[in-house]
Amino acid sequence: MLPRQISVSGYGNVSAYPDQAEITVEVSFTKPRLKDATAEVQQVIEHVTGAVRPFLKNAQALRTSSVSTNKEYTYRNDKELFVGFQATQSLTVSLTDLSRLEAFMETLLQTRVSRIRQLSYSNTHADSLHREATLIAMRNALKAADKLCAGLGQKRGAVLQVEETSGSPEEGGWGRQSPVDMELYGKSMGGRSFRLTPELIEYSGAVKTVVALE
Repeated sequence: MLPRQISVSGYGNVSAYPDQAEITVEVSFTKPRLKDATAEVQQVIEHVTGAVRPFLKNAQALRTSSVSTNKEYTYRNDKELFVGFQATQSLTVSLTDLSRLEAFMETLLQTRVSRIRQLSYSNTHADSLHREATLIAMRNALKAADKLCAGLGQKRGAVLQVEETSGSPEEGGWGRQSPVDMELYGKSMGGRSFRLTPELIEYSGAVKTVVALE
C-alpha cells in the first residue's frame, strides 16, 4: 500500500552579472569573379584578426569559420539578374574582460566587417548558479508542502521523490540573454562611439517534490 503523500512544486531564482561576452562578426563581399570576392573577404578577416588580437586572453579566444560562397541575384523588371559571386566568412571572439567591451566594439567597427552576427553575454559560473537556484527551489517546495500540510491538519513526513523540472512559468530556466544581430549598412557605424551595458542574468530552477504525510 502506497503511503499517503502530496506533490508540490517549487521555484528558485538567482541573479548574476555576466562576466564574459561572445561576439561573432561576418565579412561578406560580392564580386563578378569568385576569386576576387574570396580574396577580399580573407584580407578583411586578417585585418580584423590583427585589430582585435590585443583584446584576446589567448589564441583559443578567437575562432574563424571557413569561407562560404554563393551566387547572388537581384530582381529588376520582374526578371532575375545575376549580380556576382558572394563570399562570406565569420569570426568569433570570446571576451573575458567586459571592462574592455566598449573599446573592443569601437575597434571592431573601425574595420570593414559587414555584420555583427551575435553579441551574447554569459557567466563562467553558470552551472553553480543554476544549482543554487535549484536548491532554493527545493527549499521553497518543502515550505509549500509545510503550508499545505498545515491546512490539512497533517504533519509532513519523509521526502519520497524530488524531480528537477524545466523552470518556472515566468523564467527561461538557464539565464540566457537575447543575442544582438546588427547589419552595418554602408559601414556608416564605423568608428562611432556607443555604450553597451550588460544586464543581470536570471538563473532559475524548478523542482517537483513528493512528500509523505504522517
